[in-house]
Amino acid sequence: MLMRTPALMFVTVLAVCTLLLHACNSGNTVFEKNAEIPKGNWTYDVKPAFEVPVTDTVSRYNVYVNLRHTNSYTYSNMWVIIYTTLPSGKKLERRTELPLSDKEGKWYGKDSGSIINQQILIQPNAIMPEAGTYRFEFEQNMRVNPLPDVLSIGLSIEKAAPETANTKQQK
Repeated sequence: MLMRTPALMFVTVLAVCTLLLHACNSGNTVFEKNAEIPKGNWTYDVKPAFEVPVTDTVSRYNVYVNLRHTNSYTYSNMWVIIYTTLPSGKKLERRTELPLSDKEGKWYGKDSGSIINQQILIQPNAIMPEAGTYRFEFEQNMRVNPLPDVLSIGLSIEKAAPETANTKQQK
């Protein structure tokens, strides 16, 4: 007869969860992290930053912004400034529009009650030419300060699918 101890049950649950998480992951995501916005009001001085270690400088990457906001967010877009620091110390700055809804006001992201989860592709097929740690910092760049109803912002990076020979020939 098999004895059921708390330790055995814990190991079993842990193994099942690990298998489920591994099965759900496509294997392409190399980085994903989100930062909460204090009290859901994003001020100019709150600049969430993410440090991404990169060892593969040959692959191409798709870079996404993860955004959580309430359905009370009053704009159809959001402007952010993305500051990128390369491992060499070189700094880049880019003002980027994040489209959040269509002309009729329907959110592009997935809603869960009053929360909208968006993942916006901001850089397809990006090249990360230097090995080391990249730093990505986000600053809200709307005319409103604080910007209400923004719950979190994050960064997701995945390896881009390799181009096939047919795709290359069509270009």
